[in-house]
Amino acid sequence: MPTDKGSALNQRVWTIFEKAGFQTKPNSANPTEEAFVELSAGKKRKVDLLAELPGLGVKIIGENKSRSRLDKSFTAYVHDLLELQKAADANTVLFVSDDKDFDPEDKQYAVERGFSFWEDEELDYYEALVDTLGQDAKYEILRSLNVTTQEQIQIHNVLALHFHQPFSSSSNDLYVFTASPKMLLQTCVVLRKAAGKKDTYQRMVNKSRLNKIAKFVGQSDAILPPNIVVHLSEKINSIDLPIPEQDKSGKKITLSQRNNYDLVLLQIPMEYASMEIIDGQHRLFGFTNTEPATKEYFNLVVLGLANMHPKKRTETFVAINDNARRMDPNLVAYLKLTNDEGECQKDNDLMAIKIVFELNQVTPFKKKIRLLDRGNEKITLKNFAGADLKTLISEKGLLRKHYSHHSSKYITVLRMYFSILKSIFPNEWNDPSKYIVFTNRGISAFLKLLRSMLKTEEKPLTRQVMTKYLKALAKGWDGGWETSSLQSSYVGTQGRNDFHRDMIKAIQKKYPKFVQ
Repeated sequence: MPTDKGSALNQRVWTIFEKAGFQTKPNSANPTEEAFVELSAGKKRKVDLLAELPGLGVKIIGENKSRSRLDKSFTAYVHDLLELQKAADANTVLFVSDDKDFDPEDKQYAVERGFSFWEDEELDYYEALVDTLGQDAKYEILRSLNVTTQEQIQIHNVLALHFHQPFSSSSNDLYVFTASPKMLLQTCVVLRKAAGKKDTYQRMVNKSRLNKIAKFVGQSDAILPPNIVVHLSEKINSIDLPIPEQDKSGKKITLSQRNNYDLVLLQIPMEYASMEIIDGQHRLFGFTNTEPATKEYFNLVVLGLANMHPKKRTETFVAINDNARRMDPNLVAYLKLTNDEGECQKDNDLMAIKIVFELNQVTPFKKKIRLLDRGNEKITLKNFAGADLKTLISEKGLLRKHYSHHSSKYITVLRMYFSILKSIFPNEWNDPSKYIVFTNRGISAFLKLLRSMLKTEEKPLTRQVMTKYLKALAKGWDGGWETSSLQSSYVGTQGRNDFHRDMIKAIQKKYPKFVQ
């Protein structure tokens, strides 16, 4: 029922803001409460959400929609809500939907007027964020909504050692300084990967690890080595200071390797979520559950990196986290994502990742592929973008041989192929928990089968050709597609090859010349 969907969406949104420390009307504890905005001439307008942080002077209006269609034009919605924002003296308007995908032009029109959007991916992310970080999640939420407060104009001044690594080609600056958890919790987020969704795609911290760290740092005389590693934004100012030549007693100081470092004053604006954590996220976010005094006065050692290109920051993040401890391979793949078609055309790995990411935006894979280190989707970016897809688009790959080497062309072919597969095997496609078709193993086998079709036909494939072979597979396959009965037969890499071989045999019952 639409009403039930609407109520469920309201509860999700209210709960996110409440856990982040906002005062909300209505709220999850009192869902029948109504929130109104006073308009001119004594008129009132009901809103889905009023979220406030009185201490920071923040007020947010939320409009929650669980329907796939709006009951009036999007432009009318924008102007209506802007009037509400003005009347309520609110900082921004947040449009939330768990069912509707907004037209990019509509989004751009609204964003230019100060709107923000949350859809399924944002809702999932911020639910996980507030569950992990509690009220400290409000800084990242405010940043994502482009809300600024007086608190953010303050400057954090701190002494630091400035140095470079001994590489002639390196322009990266390194700074070592100390900071309190409170200051860093306000200004830091985990490395962003904002490919199309602002401030949304990030590695989620492990809540159980945070609790252990919070208990440890709450002990007397606790220390917390090693460094927190962050990337400093271009807004941070560095001022050179004179190196002292004598100590307090007047005794001359002789420094070793004096040319390797400088003493500086770092001026760090207190902007919410403005610095990226490259390493040490659990050590920092462990302080979310500590006493206020611990947050305020604990001294953390910070290594600040500056003047690093986003790609270099990503590479550094992966290098540190993947080498120091096992990092989710799906996240490693995702962090390589680039929208630069030229780069992708030169690198099969990047091309495959881009293809799969964009397939996840459209049918039949829409929101069915797990892109990050969280989620329960059966298909993962890492596996879909693996060896079988890269073989098809490699220099000698058959997909590349018969189609132009461009991600959009590959996506068109793959969408057609898998849409036909879905239409022929609808039950198997829609129930990946039971059937092998829509799983990593199934996708791998069907990519191999696509290669066999191209090898057999030796030309671009039409819808009719794809359909006839997949129908022959459905008719010639012995037994069912239940994972429970097939997984013991198709184990490991060889198992995937055996799965493909048996599909070839099924098709050859009708088309004997079909090749592997």
